[in-house]
Amino acid sequence: MNISGDSILKMHPLARRAENEEEILIGRTDISNFIVLPAIGVEIIDMLDEGKSINEVATIMEERLGEPVDVLDFAQDLIGSYQFVYMVDGEVVNEPVPVVDHFSWIKQGTGQFFFNSVAFGLYGSLFFTGLFICLFTGKYIPVYSDIFVSSSVTVSVVVSFVATWVFLFFHEMAHLMAARSVGIGSRIGLGHRLVFAVAETNMSNIVLVEPQRRYRAFLAGMAWDAMFMGIGVILLFANDQGWLTLVPFMEAFIRMLNVILLMALAFQFMVFMQTDLYYVLATKFHCSNLMVNTRLFLKGKFRSLTQDEQEEWEYVADHEKRVIRWYSWVYLIGSVWGVWFFVQYQLRMAVDFIWIIADDMKNASLHSWEFWDGILLILLVLVPFLILGWSWMRAYRQQRSERERTKSLQGT
Repeated sequence: MNISGDSILKMHPLARRAENEEEILIGRTDISNFIVLPAIGVEIIDMLDEGKSINEVATIMEERLGEPVDVLDFAQDLIGSYQFVYMVDGEVVNEPVPVVDHFSWIKQGTGQFFFNSVAFGLYGSLFFTGLFICLFTGKYIPVYSDIFVSSSVTVSVVVSFVATWVFLFFHEMAHLMAARSVGIGSRIGLGHRLVFAVAETNMSNIVLVEPQRRYRAFLAGMAWDAMFMGIGVILLFANDQGWLTLVPFMEAFIRMLNVILLMALAFQFMVFMQTDLYYVLATKFHCSNLMVNTRLFLKGKFRSLTQDEQEEWEYVADHEKRVIRWYSWVYLIGSVWGVWFFVQYQLRMAVDFIWIIADDMKNASLHSWEFWDGILLILLVLVPFLILGWSWMRAYRQQRSERERTKSLQGT
């Protein structure tokens, strides 16, 4: 976008929060694009938004600081890189993005009821009670064979598939409600982490909340997973003690559910991906963009950084660079292991399973139950891979659209 010193800029609505005495976090909530700027940078944005021209703001800042300030270059970044500018000289350059939060009818008070210190204490108590029973009795520890709730493979696969997605929804709903408890809206969707398909809750605007208040939103999903698992163990223990009676299928279902919940909890410890505990880690060490900056650091180890990348690295805070130097090993080793695990286990198991089903189907009639039973099982096995492929394509299209938008602005 070609602009001049006489250009007038109009900003999008910008939310802000003081990071410290000298810096302010500011950005657009509709696209969740935030940056941390010195207070003087935010003041320049405010003066531009008030209708002062770029030259007028530059003159004011030079008189105040006693040295020239390149407001024109900063304005170009506000238009292109940060997308804070709505109009330049009356022409729209960055369209507003309509965003509707999911389950907006859930009130902040409801979120605070389910996610406060007392509630987290209850969830923890139930989990550790179940853990104590497992350790004390030597029973009820989930094992892989518990995934089969029936002698019928079809029944086991269908039940485990439905249960997995239902409790994934509960996990993400916990994030949404916890974020709502601190006044942040969010949306539940599908995506990927490295090579794994996932359900995810977009609560990017959580950066507007003080760091110490974000942990409840990050840990809410794990808290519910742990609670449900603890309840499951307690129910199994109570059944064996004769305190209640569970029908065999319900007992098998709880055991299957505990396997799913244990796997869900274990997944969150893979901090080389953007899991729940990754966000806890990044917040604990005050890292604004740990994953992206770690990738930038590793790029510099394998090739020369471009000028833009070098400038980006220079803006990374010194304390975050220190964290990156050890986290980069976690990221690199973990990513290699994650891809290996995906290929060796998830992908190979899916291929072997589909091959076995296809072999059983080859002599079945097109109108037989065996044929359509096989089709159903194959589709269920393929669901995570279809989500993964769709998410990759969506990310690629978004990146391509962003590149084209940047080129368009530069060429205007």
